[in-house]
Amino acid sequence: MKGRLILLGVGAAVAAVVLVLLGALGVPTLFAASWLLIVLTIALVSRQVFFDEASLWPPERRRRAELGSEVSRLAWSINSRTGVAGHVVVRRVQNVLRRRLAHRGLDLDDPAQHAAIDALLGPGVRDSLHNREVQAADLERVLDAVERITTEVPANSDPQTAAKVGTEENR
Repeated sequence: MKGRLILLGVGAAVAAVVLVLLGALGVPTLFAASWLLIVLTIALVSRQVFFDEASLWPPERRRRAELGSEVSRLAWSINSRTGVAGHVVVRRVQNVLRRRLAHRGLDLDDPAQHAAIDALLGPGVRDSLHNREVQAADLERVLDAVERITTEVPANSDPQTAAKVGTEENR
């Protein structure tokens, strides 16, 4: 509000100075004032926004604040009756496994490295994350295998592969 008042005051002072200058040059005062009003009207109309392009129709519904923590949401994504894990939990576990394997220079998505990954994790651990329905017991097996992997980089690993996979974000 204060900025508008200052702008209005500066505009009025400039208009008064222009009126005095035009009067000194011999222009009739009413003629100069009418032209100042025309210029002011054009300036105000050109700044007017007739349509608000930023808003969408219908307006977006306000979302409720999510209650609980991410840990509780992850826990609820496992069906306690059937033991089937939701895609959110499976994706989180896969990302943890990818990061841990990246420290070893291994890429979970590279078929050429599947034999080395299976030797490191154990038989069937890698495949259990790619089943149609991943069970909670499969997740426990994968997490146990992840905990057994040390985070030290072995001397014979490829550092470019480790850097590429290690920089992936948690999806």
